[in-house]
Amino acid sequence: MKNQNHTYGEIITQTVSWEKIYRDVVEKKFDLDLNIFSYDFDEIIFFGCGSSFNLSQSALFFTKFLVNGKNCSALPSSELLFNTNIYINKNKKYLIIGFSRSGETTETINVLKQLMDKNNITSLIFSCKDNATIERFSDNYFICRGIVEKSIVMTVSFSSMLFAYCILLTKFLENKKMLEEYNILINFIERNISKLFDNIENYVNANNFKSYFVLGYGFNYGLAVEADLKMKEMSQTPSYSYHLYEFSHGPKALLNRDSLCLVLTLGKSLAEHEKIIKEITDLGSKVLVVGKKAFKNVGDRNIEYLLHDSNFEFDIVESFINIPVFQVLAYFKTLNKKLNPDVPNNLNYTVKI
Repeated sequence: MKNQNHTYGEIITQTVSWEKIYRDVVEKKFDLDLNIFSYDFDEIIFFGCGSSFNLSQSALFFTKFLVNGKNCSALPSSELLFNTNIYINKNKKYLIIGFSRSGETTETINVLKQLMDKNNITSLIFSCKDNATIERFSDNYFICRGIVEKSIVMTVSFSSMLFAYCILLTKFLENKKMLEEYNILINFIERNISKLFDNIENYVNANNFKSYFVLGYGFNYGLAVEADLKMKEMSQTPSYSYHLYEFSHGPKALLNRDSLCLVLTLGKSLAEHEKIIKEITDLGSKVLVVGKKAFKNVGDRNIEYLLHDSNFEFDIVESFINIPVFQVLAYFKTLNKKLNPDVPNNLNYTVKI
């Protein structure tokens, strides 16, 4: 069944979409006025549903990382919709940034409808579909060109909308070194994606895990939640996501020899977290680490490393290599259980309520 479904193609070729976005931004082939980021907003609110909310959490961290002191929050669209007066103060100015693959998600559209006439709010929407309903209610709009997912689960659309936001903000701030490193990132994943598929296929076939935990923090926490969701959606495997150190405060009670913990890349700081990784392996769980082998006192029995030859100046850029890792892992777990990754149980392409 490998190669005979849409999900495979959408994951393995996603850097093609990243490359288009990168070129569009670098060569200024887009209509969005980046000066929108220079306006004196009191707060930026990121919002979306499902995977789009997950990427909102990473977009929030990215913004606070690059724009020191900026007041930001990330909310599910429904939370912003039903509790508008809690989050919106009429005496403050807001930039609200939403994400919707189809541009037809009910809650996200209704947020914009409810807020579009308020003169203290400016909206910016990222989508993968031109001329969608959501565009009619948005002040500003960015399209990730050429992305047409035929599978229900978001893969290339998730990574591309997050990539687009990060590239645009990096461009606006004129951070040339980081902008160039995103180009290096594209080339790195293109070189390694086929090998990554092979390595993870072999790992899943050899390790029949029955529960799955994804650990990260900062930019990687939003990715951890998305990795958890991908495993649930595609393979129907019990899965969970936590901040790295919160895992020790109760959730580790669920660990056993049939568990797998995916530790998302922490870049240069990975070695600082040896104690918690050792605790997990000592409890018998299998551990996958994205990044270099960095631990002196953790035995090799339960731990393996993926993309260990990555070498980036900016950890926050390197974190993008997590995305294909957790997507491919969920994909092969799905095939291993003889399920169809293109059509998950009980799910629809777009949620309309």
